[in-house]
Amino acid sequence: MNDKENFSIVEYFGNDKGHKCGYCQGSNSNLSHGMWAHTMNIQDYENLINCGWRRSGHYCYKPMMKDTCCPQYTIRCNAKDFQMNPSHKKVLKKVRNYLSKETNFNTKPEKSSKTDHNDCASESLTMIRSHEQHHASPPNKSEVPILSKLSKEKPGSPTILKCNPKTIEEFLDENYHNSSQKLKIKLVESTPTGLKDTLVIAYKLYVKYQIHVHHDKEEECTLEQFKRFLVNSPLQKSHSKSGCSTGYGSFHQQYWIDGELVAVGVVDILPSCLSSVYFFYDPDYNFLSLGTYASLREIAFVRQLGQVDPNFVYYYLGFYIHSCPKMFYKGQYKPSFLLCPETYTFLPFAEAVLKLDRNKYSRLLENVDSSEEKKVLSKVGIVYRRQATTFGIYSSLKRLDEDEVKEIEQYAVLVGNKSASRMLLYRS
Repeated sequence: MNDKENFSIVEYFGNDKGHKCGYCQGSNSNLSHGMWAHTMNIQDYENLINCGWRRSGHYCYKPMMKDTCCPQYTIRCNAKDFQMNPSHKKVLKKVRNYLSKETNFNTKPEKSSKTDHNDCASESLTMIRSHEQHHASPPNKSEVPILSKLSKEKPGSPTILKCNPKTIEEFLDENYHNSSQKLKIKLVESTPTGLKDTLVIAYKLYVKYQIHVHHDKEEECTLEQFKRFLVNSPLQKSHSKSGCSTGYGSFHQQYWIDGELVAVGVVDILPSCLSSVYFFYDPDYNFLSLGTYASLREIAFVRQLGQVDPNFVYYYLGFYIHSCPKMFYKGQYKPSFLLCPETYTFLPFAEAVLKLDRNKYSRLLENVDSSEEKKVLSKVGIVYRRQATTFGIYSSLKRLDEDEVKEIEQYAVLVGNKSASRMLLYRS
């Protein structure tokens, strides 16, 4: 990371009063805490997602796990140890066959009954819009192929071919070498400069996706809304000589087939992980299961970047909701882990869901002391009158009422010790 990281500046909104849930359709049962990130360095955001937060644009939110209708657990996959299942291999072969024209796709198969990557992401995006409507808007601020190896046999011994499973890289490498149609994947920064040549194309693809896949109304899918949630990002661009060659921050991973943009994955590249923000694709290519294909591509991307930085290991798939069948596919990216909402420790998926079978909300790890419960309020970072300070000093400069103190205490608990002391909470 850079030796001199810029401060993160956030504005805490507190709890919302409830709104319609896109998963269970409860009218006012979805509850969360909200926060606006004016600017944020990548380490602070990684700390936040490891405390159960997610972002959409500059808006950050954390479900009120004990009270909300559909508790949302952070889920991640260890990409270094990733194990493909038959379904994943089938999707990779399907795309390979399409690119090589080995299969006639003129009559496109019906959509698989299995839920694709981010099928329910639009519902969460809709809920985020609803979250923001409950708060006042803050002021505007300015493949590395892996060669297969045959095992060495002693002279004169029978030839035995060991059937080692193909790696994900080997499957993807086939797509390149045996294709008559060209697949190109471009990683571009999620900035006006990075997207200057493709913003309108990506936006039109987004509108088509939202209307045909999630049945949004066209008037709801404005360019400003697209930029607000899927282009604008508070994450500060960062580079490291010993880290990822791409740099760190927010990106659009664009999938082009013969010069046509067919899919976009919005991702954040953080110090030790790639976090999937959103994914949209051309419904005309629904038969290729591009959502699953993109997830596998993103996992392979993590593995590629991990060759340069051994600490870069994890692939975050957003939230997992145990009561939502559409979410089950996320646990199939093995090995996967769920975040305990109280200890902020990750537990293997198979163990965690046993507890969720009994209760929709559960502390996943019982015999672990949660140091995050012990807060030192005086060390909470504050920005007041354009000066960076701590709560201890801030409280000596201004007479605080009880409600403000409680609000800052709640904020500190929700973001965790590391983030509370590193980030700056805006006070007017």
